[in-house]
Amino acid sequence: MKKLMMAIALLISAAGLASANHINTPQMGVRISASFGDAGYFYGSLSPYGEWIELDAGFHVWRPASVRGGWRPYLHGRWAWTDYGWYWVSSEPFGWAVFHYGRWYDDDYYGWVWVPDRVWGPSWVEWRYNNDYLGWAPLPPYASFSYGIGIRFTTRWVAPHHYWNFVRYRHFSSHSIARDVMPVEHTRRLIGTTRSTGRYEVNGDRVINRGVDRNLVERRSNMRVERVEVTETRNREERIVQDRGRERIEVFRPERSELERTPERIEARRGERSTSLDLERIERPRREGETTRGRDDVGQESRSEGERGRLDNRQEDQRKAEERAKQSINRMPPTDQRRDGFPPRVFERRESTQKEQPEVKRPNPMERREVSKERPRENRKEVTPPPQRQRAEPQRSPQKRESPRGSEQRGGRERRKDG
Repeated sequence: MKKLMMAIALLISAAGLASANHINTPQMGVRISASFGDAGYFYGSLSPYGEWIELDAGFHVWRPASVRGGWRPYLHGRWAWTDYGWYWVSSEPFGWAVFHYGRWYDDDYYGWVWVPDRVWGPSWVEWRYNNDYLGWAPLPPYASFSYGIGIRFTTRWVAPHHYWNFVRYRHFSSHSIARDVMPVEHTRRLIGTTRSTGRYEVNGDRVINRGVDRNLVERRSNMRVERVEVTETRNREERIVQDRGRERIEVFRPERSELERTPERIEARRGERSTSLDLERIERPRREGETTRGRDDVGQESRSEGERGRLDNRQEDQRKAEERAKQSINRMPPTDQRRDGFPPRVFERRESTQKEQPEVKRPNPMERREVSKERPRENRKEVTPPPQRQRAEPQRSPQKRESPRGSEQRGGRERRKDG
């Protein structure tokens, strides 16, 4: 009994310690709101570094300008291990926004475009690894993050080989990792020899990118991975600073009220061609006047209110179309009054055109057969075979048929002698 009481006391103390740690978590909070395609606060901040394109009504994407050939997301910068897991520190001026919010997609026509979102994360990538290499690729707009679930895809997705960046373990902690990334020509082979890993978690109010196991990176690279502190700054930038011999990441994170503020006017170029991005599979923000009920084929609790509203509208249109089809079927005549599946009125028109022409009475073949039965037998004509058949049949002399074989041969020899 005493041991049982001691075990209960230990459990209660552990639970109290866990709750205390949960309350004292850092101030960076999780903002769960599906807002893909909503330019919002990022419109003015990113306009100097690229152009905004409106792919659909109210759906905006951002395309970077003045980037070198072979550019792709999460290439120019470095990785750091933090309280948020693997953190991508970009060396580009727009990195504080496009590598911690939203998703990336390589469009067939527009190239690399960034789809904005308001959920912050240390990096939004997927991972692969083997004994020699590890790689990462940007998550597409089909990858949505929700509280309690993490990352889930609204459609089947396999990142193309040019999405991936692979390096050897010893180069993973490099400050200029772009020069150590394997060429794209080798990426296809590396994808086939590596396996997927990594997950996203929520610890208190922090989104954590676990990625490749930290201990595995240390063993394979034969280097120690130090933890780096992350702090906020009011400058729109992201950088690593040295503080008393230790590194610290300073990143700009706008307030929630600022993120939800929408600019009065967005000057975006209207897309001149259709996009290869499946907009129906992306969670989009709710608009005014749209309902929020409806069946959700990828999870009702995770789809945005705007998407659920569009599903309701499509279902309502489908229901009305079915009702109109039923009414049209009910107005048709009964099936027993139809011929060959067509309404009777079609055949009425055809009969009216035939009556205008002179009617020709044709004999009925059945009547002819009945008359032939009443005809007397003696009046019928005998049917003789054609003369060709008579000539075709050989006629044999009665002598040959009556005489035996031997006499027929002797008679033939006698006739040849006489001749």
